[in-house]
Amino acid sequence: MAGLENILNKIIEDANKKADEIIKKAEEKRDSIIEKREDDAKFLADKINEISKKEREDILKRAKSGAELKSRDDILAEKHKLIDKILEKAIVELENLSEEDFIKYVKNNVAGVEDKNSILDVPSKYRDAIKNANLGFKVSDTDIDSGFVLHNGNLVYNGDFKSIVKSEREDLEKFLAEKLFS
Repeated sequence: MAGLENILNKIIEDANKKADEIIKKAEEKRDSIIEKREDDAKFLADKINEISKKEREDILKRAKSGAELKSRDDILAEKHKLIDKILEKAIVELENLSEEDFIKYVKNNVAGVEDKNSILDVPSKYRDAIKNANLGFKVSDTDIDSGFVLHNGNLVYNGDFKSIVKSEREDLEKFLAEKLFS
């Protein structure tokens, strides 16, 4: 029976060798799969890190851009407020012209109007001075806030300071912006 035992031992030995080979191949395959998965994981981690870095940079750029826009808007708003104050102050100064300067203003603006039937409305504080200046127009008793209004038939010449500033506002704002902020 020694022969049978030798055959069994040989079969067992071959089976063990075959099992060891299968186990070795399985371990190699496992190691290869693990290594590939680790490489894939590292690649994905790098990609995710790169994407998050880019996102962070984009967020920072947008935040900076937003802050710059807000700052610019705030500066423009303050500049606009300053221009508004200057225009308001200019109107107040014009409304408080000396009688002599007011007469010059009216003369310069009604020069060329030849119709002596025209009626001139002025603020009450300048009425006597305008009447004494003999501009050739009837001076009405109608009181206005500032400047003058000349009624010439169907035409009305509006020399009201607020109206002039309002109608010339765009040009005045450009002029003031150039002078103040250049």
